Amino acid sequence: MSELRLFNLNGSAVEEAHAEAYKLEKDVQSLFESNLETLLGVRFVASEFVAGSGNRIDTLGLDENNFPVVIEYKLDKNRTVINQGVAYLVWIKNNQAEFWKAALNKLGKEVADAIDFSSVRLICIASDFTRDDLGMYELMPNMIDLVRYRRFGDGHLLLERITSNTKESGPTQTSQATTQKSGTDKSMAQWLTDQSAETKALFEAIRAAVLGQGEDIAEKETKLSISFRRTRNFASLTYASRGEFCLYLHLNPGDVELREGLRDVSKIGHWGTGDLEVRIKAQKDVEDVKPLIARAYEGGLP
Repeated sequence: MSELRLFNLNGSAVEEAHAEAYKLEKDVQSLFESNLETLLGVRFVASEFVAGSGNRIDTLGLDENNFPVVIEYKLDKNRTVINQGVAYLVWIKNNQAEFWKAALNKLGKEVADAIDFSSVRLICIASDFTRDDLGMYELMPNMIDLVRYRRFGDGHLLLERITSNTKESGPTQTSQATTQKSGTDKSMAQWLTDQSAETKALFEAIRAAVLGQGEDIAEKETKLSISFRRTRNFASLTYASRGEFCLYLHLNPGDVELREGLRDVSKIGHWGTGDLEVRIKAQKDVEDVKPLIARAYEGGLP
């Protein structure tokens, strides 16, 4: 696992800052729950949620794609939480009404009714992870996020999302069984099978431009879009019409020159997350939008 080091600059001299441990696991949990959307892009639903016979989920949340999220914490690498966390994912799948009621009480009916139970995520927060943790993660990289934290005094918190060595399959490679959704909506994978070669090539070019920003990008197919995230979403891709696509970027439209093909959708309902809409009609548009993709990837918004 990579080692991250932080240095304080004092003119031409540098001094290494040393990470400090939290004394109590509850301190870590309280910090994250108080700042969940900023740190992880997850809306807070409940703390110490009772799941089954006496088990308690540390934190329940709802991510930017409306997927339920289980968050578990540990102080050090000597205790694994992944096995228990996976059991909680199964519990939520089998007890969707319980999660829905918790979301209803905290976030309201409109949000609760938009929950997508087709996928449930587990986020494990720890100062470090064991080989067993990493091995379990490699088996289920689409379901699990490992987030390593480092605290430097009272002023800085460093988060590192551990990435998988397993290449995630793109939507065009996803099986019919795994992409089938309830209702009449087609998944992106199902929709692509009926499109022209030119449309498929344009889709792959956009996808490559986004994934080419770094090795730490997770790709997730939702009902009508594909989201791309690091710790949180920075881009979403949807089909528009007539072989065109809309790429939504997590950027402030006020900081971007809104030339032709760009639109501020911060006050307009749309599929996908991100307030800057980029309409892509041809391969040339993909090249033009790459600088904006890079800005979103590097953190165009907090």
